[in-house]
Amino acid sequence: MGVVRRRVSPTTAWLLVSLVWTAVIWGHSFIQGPDSANESGLVVQLVRPVFELAGMRDVETITLVVRKLAHFSEYAVLGYLVGRLRGSLRRGRSGALALSVAWVLFVPVIDETIQLHVPGRAGSPVDVLIDLCGVALGSVLALVVLRFRD
Repeated sequence: MGVVRRRVSPTTAWLLVSLVWTAVIWGHSFIQGPDSANESGLVVQLVRPVFELAGMRDVETITLVVRKLAHFSEYAVLGYLVGRLRGSLRRGRSGALALSVAWVLFVPVIDETIQLHVPGRAGSPVDVLIDLCGVALGSVLALVVLRFRD
């Protein structure tokens, strides 16, 4: 007996990866304040020499930059993934742009709302703006990849 293999469509693959990444983002928001601070502290220890080479020595400032870059980068990934999903939907369905815009607006708002209810965490409208800037970069990268691929 042979095994029947069914190929997953690109749209399904991008949708699944985007959903998993959204779950990773939201799951990370449930980490309580002290554990989140410890996690950031580990990253700060790793990158501190680079900041010091650039003349930045204040650990609180380095920590703030690391935390905001984490927001930016995780949302740049989301923007890329949803951008690729939108690219695969564009070929066959209308409403792809509306779906992707709603998704990338919805995720950071829910993310910061989750943090309002987690001990030691705080939701921030500034973080939503940082997240949306990350989404914008990721979306542009997805657009560039799609243009060069086509």
